[in-house]
Amino acid sequence: MPNPQLNFRALFSGLFSRKVIHMFSTAEGLLTQEDKVTADGLQEVFETNVFGHFILIRELEPLLCHSNSPSQLIWTSSRNARKSNFHLEDIQHSSGQEPYSSSKYAIDLLSVALNRNFNPRGLYSSVVCPGTMVTNMTCGILPPFVWTLLMPIIWLLRFFANAFTLTPYNGTEALVWLFHQQPESLNPLTKYLSATTGFGSNYVTTQKMDLDEDTAEKFYQNLLELEKHIRVTIQKTNNQS
Repeated sequence: MPNPQLNFRALFSGLFSRKVIHMFSTAEGLLTQEDKVTADGLQEVFETNVFGHFILIRELEPLLCHSNSPSQLIWTSSRNARKSNFHLEDIQHSSGQEPYSSSKYAIDLLSVALNRNFNPRGLYSSVVCPGTMVTNMTCGILPPFVWTLLMPIIWLLRFFANAFTLTPYNGTEALVWLFHQQPESLNPLTKYLSATTGFGSNYVTTQKMDLDEDTAEKFYQNLLELEKHIRVTIQKTNNQS
């Protein structure tokens, strides 16, 4: 999440609304980003969360694809991956206000498309969500005294919603669980969520992803076209220098 910023208006209005649990468990409307264009000519949030990893997978494809020895990709998505915030006509979300949510939904789409195209070659992809964690990044968004005021509320909310994992250790529950599974046995349309009870016990729950495979395939083809464009641009730049 490059350049995270807190929407104070949403915070204070949400604290006294019926959506307080949803707001804190997904950060929807609560955290915003000042998206910008990078030196590569791409939107920063999209390049950071989606396209950079896609290029890495493309480069590692010969090592990852072995039908006799399955490989597993595990993506970190979010409960805030909203279909309404993603559009095939603007995959980088250059015209929208929710680049983080859009990029996480794009990850869900990409994971499904990778399974569709690479399962026969031994490459499997899954998606996890770590839940709401308090990390060095999130602590830097707010002054320390604000966190002192918020933490009792957040701890209380754990009894009403399982998304408040709070620590990175708890947040890795689904990731570690997935690592120990046979990748070919996993449902490619399922998101695996780290969850924590009000008393601090960790477990894994699942959620069917709100997407269709045709959209996922179209998005994957768009990424391939964008990759070609970027590689040509880089080659031209190298030749000129």
